[in-house]
Amino acid sequence: MNHLRDVVPDVEVVTADGPVGLHELIGGKPTILALVYYSCGHTCPATIRGLSKVAIDAPRAEYQVLVLSFDAADTPATMQGAASTLDELPENWVFGLLPEGVNEALTQSVGFNYFFSERDQTFVHPAVLVFLSPEGEVMRYLYGTEPRSEDVELALIESRNREPSLNEIVDMVRLTCFQFDASKSRYVLHPTIIFGGAGIGVLGLVGLAAFVSRKDSKGGP
Repeated sequence: MNHLRDVVPDVEVVTADGPVGLHELIGGKPTILALVYYSCGHTCPATIRGLSKVAIDAPRAEYQVLVLSFDAADTPATMQGAASTLDELPENWVFGLLPEGVNEALTQSVGFNYFFSERDQTFVHPAVLVFLSPEGEVMRYLYGTEPRSEDVELALIESRNREPSLNEIVDMVRLTCFQFDASKSRYVLHPTIIFGGAGIGVLGLVGLAAFVSRKDSKGGP
């Protein structure tokens, strides 16, 4: 699923307000894309619930959340049913449908693979959040149905894909302290920060010991 820096196609998405282009829905903002299907009884509702519970320390107006069904058999009714599972639909969330043909164009562009199991009568697919830049570039993947708030926040910072404004400098400094560990699908403290901090700590202890020793040798209080 490594399509980092690929730009998603401007496919038509059917929303509650009618059809609209995907890039228009992104609206020039960092975007979290969740690909689901609305008749799912397991992974998809858990993914939607998990994302809705994430506490993101950023105004909702600064990012978008798109929940789109890759199942061409989904309807406005099943879409509404999925949206109604949330206690409150945030103003920056959009639920949508991907018509047949369009669904494959989008899922393939981000490397989202799925297939229908006749035996289980269900789609088999990954639980993943795809982070897009304001220009629609794939910036990061987070796997699992219960993403950590810090991972989502860092992925959104990374997805801005532009020079930070003065007010965003702190966010960029925060991002440089972490690196993404694909094997764990999460951000971890950068090793240089760990070893650098340990080095500073050791130097501090050495300095303190020297200071105490010097005072003792002088017989000071």
